[in-house]
Amino acid sequence: MSKQSENKKYKNGANAGRKSTFEKIMISIIAVGIVILLFINFAFPVIKEKTKKVAADKAVDVIIDNADKVSGGNEQVKEILENLSDEDKETVSEIIENHMDQETITEVMGYVKEGDQESLIKYAAENLTLEEMEELMEIYDKNSWPGQN
Repeated sequence: MSKQSENKKYKNGANAGRKSTFEKIMISIIAVGIVILLFINFAFPVIKEKTKKVAADKAVDVIIDNADKVSGGNEQVKEILENLSDEDKETVSEIIENHMDQETITEVMGYVKEGDQESLIKYAAENLTLEEMEELMEIYDKNSWPGQN
């Protein structure tokens, strides 16, 4: 074999090794990309929903802890908030969760902490559905009459 043909074989062998390494790297990158896409499409929404649920439950706790401010001095409303059943807390939590985003939760929790009942009522009137308003009224009615808890 001539020196020239040996050099060609050597170069082809070296290039073939690079191609297989390059191909392995590309396949690995594609596999990682597929895993990331699967995470974004399937796992991330589940995590996001669970996080929203925890945040909504915490919001209900904050509302109950600030019952004095939220009630605007109305003792009956304060008592209802402090004595909500677990089922009623869950209903309120679901309503909060339906409307929750970072801006909304910051705005509403600011109203709660400031005791700004007027802004809370305005927010509810503008953003809650008729069905959600009815659910809240049912909770209020159920808890506002002595002996019906």
